[in-house]
Amino acid sequence: MPRPTAEAEGCRTKNVMKRICIISLFILLASCTSACSSTGARTAKPTRQPGELSLDMPPECVTLQEGLCLVSEPGEWLGEGKTTVIAQKPVATFLGQSTALQIKVGEWTLVFDPGENTPFSLGMTFPNAKLYPQGKNVGMTVENNGKKCDEVEGNFVDDILQSGQKGGLNTNPVSAFDIRFTMRCNKQPQVIQGRVKLPF
Repeated sequence: MPRPTAEAEGCRTKNVMKRICIISLFILLASCTSACSSTGARTAKPTRQPGELSLDMPPECVTLQEGLCLVSEPGEWLGEGKTTVIAQKPVATFLGQSTALQIKVGEWTLVFDPGENTPFSLGMTFPNAKLYPQGKNVGMTVENNGKKCDEVEGNFVDDILQSGQKGGLNTNPVSAFDIRFTMRCNKQPQVIQGRVKLPF
């Protein structure tokens, strides 16, 4: 049987080396994918639990430029378990001499009240809100074409409020706001989250 030529031996060696390189590459990719996945799992922000009154921005509302975005959990009564986005300019005004800000967008009416003699403050969170009006306490309400809650539990925060001030309290006209809110209606386990925005 003839011995393989030097050229044939060289080809065989190259093929073996090629296979070794390919196998090593697969092993390297597999270990990298595993490491990346475990690192991602450690650093990923925990997701909001269903029924949690969280002020984290719903992903559906992140790109809202102007108007109203509402995310109602499945089975939630007021928002009917749907996501609603209305991209139109809100109409907003402080109610009389109170600290309550009323906002209308389409068929939705929202009221946010930091409480008696408490003005809106940029970035300040107002927790434990009950159904507006609540006198001296934090109050809020969200109504859909006359459909409203008899009982409310919620939180809200405003990221860009811009209005006049008199005696330390916000006054009309209201020229800008970006309010994130979350609310439970009538003691339901499900919640509604949202954002209402009037840019500068």
